Amino acid sequence: MATDSFAAAWALYTQGQVSQAEQAFAKLVQAHPGWGEALHMRGVCLLQLKQHGAALPALQSAAQYTPQDPSVHSNLGLVLRALHRHAEALAAYDKALELKPDFAQAWANRGNALRDMGQGDAAIASYQQALECQPHYAQAWHGLGLAYGDVKRWTESLAAFDAALVQKPDYAVAYMDRGNTLRELERVPEALQSYERALQLHPQYAQAWSNRGVVLKRLGRMDDAAASYERAITLDAGFVDAMVNYATLLKDMMQVPAAVAMNERALALDPDNSGAHLNLAICHLVTGNWSAGWQHYEWRWKTDQLKDGARTFAQAQWRGEPLQGKTILVHAEQGLGDTLQFCRFTQMLADRGARVVFEVQAPLLALLAQLPGVHGLISRGQALPAFDLHCPLLSVPLALGLTLDKMQPAQAYLQADAALAHVWAAKVGIDPALRVGVVWSGRPEHKNDHNRSIPLEEFRRVFRQEHRYHCLQKEFRPADVQTLSACSDVAVWDHELHSFSDTAALIASMDLVVSVDTSVAHLAAAMGKPVWLLLPFSPDWRWVIGRDDSPWYPRMRLFRQPTMGQWMPVLTQIHQALGLFTRSQET
Repeated sequence: MATDSFAAAWALYTQGQVSQAEQAFAKLVQAHPGWGEALHMRGVCLLQLKQHGAALPALQSAAQYTPQDPSVHSNLGLVLRALHRHAEALAAYDKALELKPDFAQAWANRGNALRDMGQGDAAIASYQQALECQPHYAQAWHGLGLAYGDVKRWTESLAAFDAALVQKPDYAVAYMDRGNTLRELERVPEALQSYERALQLHPQYAQAWSNRGVVLKRLGRMDDAAASYERAITLDAGFVDAMVNYATLLKDMMQVPAAVAMNERALALDPDNSGAHLNLAICHLVTGNWSAGWQHYEWRWKTDQLKDGARTFAQAQWRGEPLQGKTILVHAEQGLGDTLQFCRFTQMLADRGARVVFEVQAPLLALLAQLPGVHGLISRGQALPAFDLHCPLLSVPLALGLTLDKMQPAQAYLQADAALAHVWAAKVGIDPALRVGVVWSGRPEHKNDHNRSIPLEEFRRVFRQEHRYHCLQKEFRPADVQTLSACSDVAVWDHELHSFSDTAALIASMDLVVSVDTSVAHLAAAMGKPVWLLLPFSPDWRWVIGRDDSPWYPRMRLFRQPTMGQWMPVLTQIHQALGLFTRSQET
């Protein structure tokens, strides 16, 4: 009788009637509390119904009554993993493998648990064991691809996903994850093809629609990317990551009010989403709403990009309280340009009675040696002196209550070393022609470099024969090296620029600096030189939109792309403006 009831419950399960099967197995367990097989199957049904809290005691009891059944321990591991009890899940898989060493599914599930625990190399070994037992196991190949990605072995990751798809050609999730790996390999058009194949197989796949939006944006197909994000959000109204990515796209398209609304929609669902907060900060700062912008900018330390850079000290962070008689450690963060831009605030802190210790990036140590308001200057990694409070450098404006209307024009607060400036003046020589320092590209590894840098062959359109041009940058793309070799109208000093102090000394001999958005532009502007800054259509947050001047630097003039990716109008405008510029001109 009981066996007949078990067979009937099993039939319901195999027919896909999981809820009815669970009820049938529950009745059997009630009638026969020690029946391990019934407990096991009830737990399996609850697992498939995602009722993990109820599945756990069923499978734990099954493991007590049928301790020699490896599948019970493996399924127990699945429930424990779903409940984020990863170490216990790993122990359950190990028990299953102790009972059945060639249990491929348990090896693969063990790999999943190890990935959850951040043990990428161990996970790789576990998936490989699964494939030793079962070479055609598509899910194990897929897991192996993910694990290789965890440790950034992208070529091997791609090969594993390809192997998974050989075994299971309709494996939509493998196509999507393959697309992610192709993105990491900078094979963006192929990544798009992989996402689109996933969507052919599974048109309702919201994650694939969202990831497709990411690569379409990379390919400059902004409207198509927007449509892809909208499709993802339509399919999954709670898809916060898609909303955050879409908001970033909207900001890059300079649809800032729409970007703000999308970020707020994301935060309504996930109030602690750091990406949405950071996006809102950028939207507010770039539109001049600094009061709100600085508040949201504090969330930067929670983002994947910056969370590893957060500093913790026993001393409290300064939030704007009185500083009289206090020693404050101000520590630089992010890029060199950020430090050059924000180091001006040390004087304001000193004016409030603080003794300022300023920790900066080592390459800036000599340049900032005479920075006003600093009692002690140290480089990152040196022993810290005693201090009462600390503050990350880009958090100082929030603590100061800095708003756009309160921003005071900054006169020259950095200067070149006098002796070095004399040496460089001799190198540059006396010339009646206008001396223009130029920077057309930044570091290739910068995340926004593809938007800010310009090939020299194109940038040369700004040059005028009557002026003398001096290159202020040290690094060059291969194509630019070739252009420079045939270019007699630019003096190149890269082999003699050994430090930022050298760069400052060279800038001191310039009449004007024309630059894309790099740290050199900040240095020249902080020295009080006239700077003409070339900005992409979607500028960095510090260059407030709707104006051709900068609240940060009184002698800076902003030249903005009128449409995305179009530098020609900007270069033409600068070429014409150079014809009117004289040494006595104020920007």
